[in-house]
Amino acid sequence: MGKAIGIDLGTTNSCAAIVDGGKPRVITYKGGQSTIPSVFAIDEKGDRLVGHDAKKQAQLNPTNTVAAAKRLIGRNYHSKTIEKVKQVFTYELVEGESSEVLIKVRDQIFTLEQISAAILRKIREVAEEALDAEVDQAVITVPAYFNDRQRQAVRAAGKLAGLKVLRVLNEPTAAALAYGLGKNLNQRIAVYDLGGGTFDISVIDIKERIFEVIATGGDTFLGGVDFDDRVMQWVLESFQKAHGIDLSYDRVAIQRIRDAAETAKIELSSVMRTRIHVPFITKNDTGGGLDVDMELTRERLEELCADLVDRTIQTVERIFREAGTTRPQIDEVLLVGGQSRMPLVQRRITEFMGKPPSKGVHPDEAVGIGAAIMANSLAAVQSSDDVTLLDVLPMPIGINKVDGSMHVLFQKNQPLPDYKTRTLTTSKDNQRSIMLRIYQGEAAICADNELLGTFVFNNIRAAPKGKVQIEVTFHIDSEGILNLTARDKQTGQTVESTLKLGKSNEGDKDEKSAAKAAGGAAPAAAPAAAPAPAPAPVAPAAFTMPQSSIAASLGSDAAAPPPPSADGEHVVGRRPSRPVDAPTDHSEALRAETTATVTRGETTKTERAPAEAATSASTPPTFTVPPAAAAPDGLWGKVTAWFKGMFGGG
Repeated sequence: MGKAIGIDLGTTNSCAAIVDGGKPRVITYKGGQSTIPSVFAIDEKGDRLVGHDAKKQAQLNPTNTVAAAKRLIGRNYHSKTIEKVKQVFTYELVEGESSEVLIKVRDQIFTLEQISAAILRKIREVAEEALDAEVDQAVITVPAYFNDRQRQAVRAAGKLAGLKVLRVLNEPTAAALAYGLGKNLNQRIAVYDLGGGTFDISVIDIKERIFEVIATGGDTFLGGVDFDDRVMQWVLESFQKAHGIDLSYDRVAIQRIRDAAETAKIELSSVMRTRIHVPFITKNDTGGGLDVDMELTRERLEELCADLVDRTIQTVERIFREAGTTRPQIDEVLLVGGQSRMPLVQRRITEFMGKPPSKGVHPDEAVGIGAAIMANSLAAVQSSDDVTLLDVLPMPIGINKVDGSMHVLFQKNQPLPDYKTRTLTTSKDNQRSIMLRIYQGEAAICADNELLGTFVFNNIRAAPKGKVQIEVTFHIDSEGILNLTARDKQTGQTVESTLKLGKSNEGDKDEKSAAKAAGGAAPAAAPAAAPAPAPAPVAPAAFTMPQSSIAASLGSDAAAPPPPSADGEHVVGRRPSRPVDAPTDHSEALRAETTATVTRGETTKTERAPAEAATSASTPPTFTVPPAAAAPDGLWGKVTAWFKGMFGGG
């Protein structure tokens, strides 16, 4: 068996670490670098480039160079965030058949999983070269605020890269591991993680070898690249005022200025002023060359970026409230991520907390080191380094109600793992299918949240209305990945289930309007005509989301809740969960709920089987799901039945 490493898969740079001789260390590559740029490109010769080679040619090949792909992974093409980044990124984004984001590079279409897999494969290769040993296992870190689809996508990318993903670990939790392991601490800490593309804040209790996340939050579209963009915009506006030329339509110029802006921003963390010089950026009216040549001071940089830092402080305040903690109760604040080096960030944190941040971790290495500690614990057959992680769900998960609002199944900061059940029943004779849409996000309206997918329960037993009861179990594992199972309560047989990755949330608004006009509840959306297939991806291994198995579709073997496996992944212990708020009252249509909170303790050996659903003394209430009306035979009839199964419609 090969070695297990920890991988910090970053937006701008990635690194790997390993526990060697009982001590964790960052893996250093040829040339002395400890990080690899998270960049993928195809040059004019058709060669694929990853890392430093890709970044070197980015200025002259911006449309075929993919950077910051982590910001896009697992997202819906029609989401508001994608609409924003399409105006900023220099490469082309296209829509996939399931509304996923695809990237076009030199007329080749890639999934985000394939791009991330190329970066992970490069990390694996250079790690094997540095260690002179095979690497086939890894713990990969993600922002704490990543949703279910994004976590699944990272797992899929790791598998494409030839790695057994031992765990998807939250970045702040990894940093806490790097800080606290082996110190026998009894502290409450806050991890402020401002990286290249994302921001996270987590409140974590450390009690010797137990690391318990109390609350977490963040912004997956706030990071160092946003600070770079502020400097870039300032340069573009200054150049236009001076020369009357708008460079914002020149992608090569944009890439060159962006790189210069990043360099200047980094320099201003150690000096008070710096020069931004980009020679021969364009030509003037007479054909002469023009340079970008201006001075940027630290004071001016802080003016440009002050509101971005303020956004992070506002998020910290909110998460402290959710954690039920006050500033004096925080023993230490860890600053993680390259952007946290900015003097303005450190000054604002000091002012807010009333004390300076801790120097106990390296901002660039802490996440990778923590991932390596976890990888070593998970991969070891016997180890004295086992730790117990008690994590929480970063965002609520729920299903849509008939009025378009979200019925929350799992609250934000719900201790993990956990599961709940719903009992569905039919509303018409011989109803054969039901659909259920799953959303994740903090908005009250489903359309404003991320659609994780649509579950279709097919081939339901034919019976008079109300006589079939389908018990659906929603299980979230310790990584925050959702799995669904369904069974017929009368027969005990498993109901056939299929996951369909959702279309745009915008379609929900139209279908609700149509349903209202028809006087019925909102049915699930009918499928749009399939778009013309994109050119076949040419990556070494094409990524396709399985369509026939829920367990496979929702995060491979680690997402499903099977009994402990022979090869042993992580074990759940017997630590009782923290009390959570009582569930709020919901509409009659969704009032049926049997809940059970799984015990939270998790050592890091093998995954345990989920506890059986809690049963009550009396039969729990059920809610009725109208079927589709009689439809013509054939394919269209089946389609009609599927997409009216959940909430009816005539």
